[in-house]
Amino acid sequence: MTTRPASARCLPAATWSLSLLLVALLMLGLVPVYQLLQERSEAPLFRVVIDGEALVLDAETHADLGRELAQRAAELDLRLRDEMQPWLDARLDAAFAPLEAAVPEYLDWHFSLRGSYLRLAIALTDDVDEWLEAQLAEQLIARSGFEAALEELEADYATRLEPAQRRLEREIARSLHARYGERQVEASPSRPLHEVDLDLALRNAFQDRWDEMRWGTAAAGGALGLAVGRALAQRLVAGAAMQGSRAVASRIVARLGGHAARSLGSGATATAATSPTGPAALLAGATATAVALAGFAGTEYVLLKAEEHRYRNAMEAELIEEVARARSEVHRALENHAARRAEALERYLAQAARDAEAAAEVPQAYRIFGPER
Repeated sequence: MTTRPASARCLPAATWSLSLLLVALLMLGLVPVYQLLQERSEAPLFRVVIDGEALVLDAETHADLGRELAQRAAELDLRLRDEMQPWLDARLDAAFAPLEAAVPEYLDWHFSLRGSYLRLAIALTDDVDEWLEAQLAEQLIARSGFEAALEELEADYATRLEPAQRRLEREIARSLHARYGERQVEASPSRPLHEVDLDLALRNAFQDRWDEMRWGTAAAGGALGLAVGRALAQRLVAGAAMQGSRAVASRIVARLGGHAARSLGSGATATAATSPTGPAALLAGATATAVALAGFAGTEYVLLKAEEHRYRNAMEAELIEEVARARSEVHRALENHAARRAEALERYLAQAARDAEAAAEVPQAYRIFGPER
């Protein structure tokens, strides 16, 4: 009789234990898979209307669509800026070009005999800074039509946002349909089916709220041109070259004798009080100029003309720089307006999606934007 080794007698028991362990591990691994399959089989389906077509999506695909829609809503600010930028740049150029072109004409008046005389007279009788600001507003800003152009630009910008928003609405719908149309699944009678109209949500956000946003714009704005014009005139008066020009005028006034100073002041008053057109104005202007010149020694008049040689180029550079600065400020103000509009659209879209899913009785766990915060 042959006796098997002890190791051989133990082998079936060890093999049996290993098999049990493998079966247990397999069962442990299959439990999550079974649970996942069960969850998927019980998860609802979604019939999502997008770009005019109803797509049947499973819960996972619906969640992906929701995340992408939320991302696109968050990017509306950049998208609106890109949409409006070429038009805005062209309109800003058109609005500011006449103002920049009017700078040499204003300087011609500023350094003319009449402009210099009035500036000297005001230095004797009134607040020269306030007067210079008024002259800049009249001679430079008003004559160039700058304020009216800005007000028209502001109104056109707000109006142009409407078709821009509609293009974004259509682009979002088309792109989502293209991406998720290929990921449809078959509807199953055993699984609940929720119908969500995203087309309606987009329309509610981008179009039906337009009147509300337009009313808010009209109530909050409408005076951009006036505000920018006033700020621009104030900054121009405070410029270094303008300050230097006034210093020269002050030195000339100081060198005038008392009688000449009184004559200059009274002549300025007569000129300012007379209508700017007609024979009376010409007579008053000529009389005032004669009085002023009579009060000058030769060196004072030379100093007055030297003022132009010394400060004109610097003043022109400052004026052009301030015009460019004002352009940047208007550009930023309108972009900020578009950013606020985009933020409002994002809120409107989120709320419209919540309303659509609430109407479809979508469980909270599957909603795109979640509960309202």
